[in-house]
Amino acid sequence: MSLNPETFKNAMRRFATGVTVVTSLKDGEPRGVTVSAFASVSLEPPSVLICINREARSYLFISSSKIFCVNVLSADQEHLARRFSGKLRDKQFEGVDYFVDQTGAAVLNGSLAHLDCEVTAEHHVASHSIFIGKVLSVATRSGSPLGYFGGDFHDFGLNIS
Repeated sequence: MSLNPETFKNAMRRFATGVTVVTSLKDGEPRGVTVSAFASVSLEPPSVLICINREARSYLFISSSKIFCVNVLSADQEHLARRFSGKLRDKQFEGVDYFVDQTGAAVLNGSLAHLDCEVTAEHHVASHSIFIGKVLSVATRSGSPLGYFGGDFHDFGLNIS
C-alpha cells in the first residue's frame, strides 16, 4: 500500500517544532540550512542529530567537513529561517552577524542556543542523511523561540530564562 505524499506532509504539519539553522564550513566558506529535524540523542557523551536532504548544498559541506553547528532561532529571527531555507545559493552570509566557536562553523548572533558539533556518524535514509554530532561547545540566552506549525513560522509566545 502506497501512502500519498501530500497526506503525509499534511500530517507532519500538525507537529509543532522549533526552528534551527544548521551551519558548516568547507574550504573557508560558511554554509547554512534551515532545519526543523533536530533532536537530542544522548547526555553522555552529549550528542544531537540532524536530518539533511542529500540534494542540498549544505549536505556536502557537513559530509566533507564532519562539523556542524545547530543555531536554535529566537522568535525575532524569522528572517534568518527564510534566508537559509534554500532560496539563496550564493553569498548566504553576506550581511549576517555571526562568530565562530570550536569547529569554525558559524554561530548566528541572537540565537537562543547554539550547539557546536563534530560528526560521529552518518546514516542514509531515502533522500536524507541523519548526522549524529558530538557536542563540543554550547551556549544559551533567554528569549522566545521561533516555531514552525501548519507550514509557517510562529512566535509561540514562550519565554525561557
